[in-house]
Amino acid sequence: MNMKKLFTSIKISMMTVALLAIASCYTISNLYNVEASISNTFIAGASSNTDIVINEFVPNPLGSDNAAMPGGEWVELYNKGDWAIDLNGWRLYDSIDSHELEILALNIVGGDTVIPAKGYLVVYRNTDSDFALNNSGGDSVRLYDDIMSSGTLIDSIGYLNSTEDKSWSRMPNGIGSFSDGHITTPNGPNV
Repeated sequence: MNMKKLFTSIKISMMTVALLAIASCYTISNLYNVEASISNTFIAGASSNTDIVINEFVPNPLGSDNAAMPGGEWVELYNKGDWAIDLNGWRLYDSIDSHELEILALNIVGGDTVIPAKGYLVVYRNTDSDFALNNSGGDSVRLYDDIMSSGTLIDSIGYLNSTEDKSWSRMPNGIGSFSDGHITTPNGPNV
């Protein structure tokens, strides 16, 4: 075999090994839903704010509406998407534009504001005196990805009266329309 053919064969073999290494990194990173950097290319799953929906809420809990968590009013969000999204700094509003509840670690049990793919995040009122869901006469729950003046409305639901210690829930879970009088299922599928 002459030297030219030998070097050409070695180059092709090295390129094949490099391509296989890149392909395996890409496959492994997608298998585990993690981010990977190959040279200057960034590979990550795409997430969308429209994957987040209001899934369940309790405007009339037993006891005080603004009790410390896990008591009081709460709103459950659901991620229909395939990628986790951090909701830190997003806002919930009732029907009054100045009544906001910022999503922060202090109003999430466990303190994690990341909502996993196909998962739930329950935001508690947790003694907030601003945001308040009416028990009768109607109100709304609105979710924004920032303060209202610069954010985008992600989801909203209007409702009339509420039953004590029952939730307004989407049926089927995550995609259906809302109805009242359901057993509360924070951080779980609606029943």
